[in-house]
Amino acid sequence: MKSLFQVLLLMAVSLYAAANDEYSVDQANLKLPKSVAFGEVVGIVENDDGHKFVFNRGQRPLMEFDKDGQFVREIGEGQFVNPNGLRLDRHGNIWTVDGGTHLIQRFSMDGNITMVLGMKGRASEGWFDRDYHMVLFNNPEDVGFDNAGNIYVVDRGNHRIVKLDANGLFVKAWGQKGTGQGEFNFAHSVVVDENNRVLIADRENKRIQLFDVNGVFIEQWTDVGYPYVLVLNDGALWFTDARNEQIKRLDLQGNITKTIQGEKGRNPTQFGFAHGLHISAEEHIFVTQILNWSVLELKPSR
Repeated sequence: MKSLFQVLLLMAVSLYAAANDEYSVDQANLKLPKSVAFGEVVGIVENDDGHKFVFNRGQRPLMEFDKDGQFVREIGEGQFVNPNGLRLDRHGNIWTVDGGTHLIQRFSMDGNITMVLGMKGRASEGWFDRDYHMVLFNNPEDVGFDNAGNIYVVDRGNHRIVKLDANGLFVKAWGQKGTGQGEFNFAHSVVVDENNRVLIADRENKRIQLFDVNGVFIEQWTDVGYPYVLVLNDGALWFTDARNEQIKRLDLQGNITKTIQGEKGRNPTQFGFAHGLHISAEEHIFVTQILNWSVLELKPSR
């Protein structure tokens, strides 16, 4: 007779194996301009028109492709040094996070810069004396938004999360380096769920921490590997684990419900430090590659 542990282990292995057989893997249909290549690809998002935006560390960092994969344009030429994070907000604005300039920038769908957070080339916690109330950043990684339009920045170099209002003005910050509740070791990504819980990928602590919108610790989910980029989709949390070349799905109670193991390697359909993530309406999974300079598309096989 099997023990409860053995039964649970067999169930987990079955789920893991089924997930691996569930998708076909190919290069995403994104037609780059002649003589242009991606660099390290950090993020991908898609708007309501099916246009995809790809953020990478190559010669054209932020590129737009139409629903057929045709190149449309470059956005923000000359604005980026070391791209880290890419998001769309509910109004269709494009948000970029750049660790080299220490800036978060908001672009309209026309490609115009409509908000800048931080100071270009200045890594700092900010100025809060002599009537200054200016927040700055040190190698920011990601940006997220709550239902009220407040902005949350993963300020990785300062080991904190910074909350700003919808006008980009400082509200509060929390965190420091460490392993305790509300402390971080290489915070990497943020999303805010429908219950206004702020979920933080605390990468090197191998956990996801949850807070309310005031920065009050709620709980943490451990034993999840190394969470890199978080994405909410259809009532579930998806994330990449580049260290293990995996994509994982959790329910919103923190239970792992799917693990997709990528084939490790440097060939076109292999995983090479999986980073950014997008789940399409057809449940195709787009995953960006740091080492392989590409975007992979995982299509459900059944």
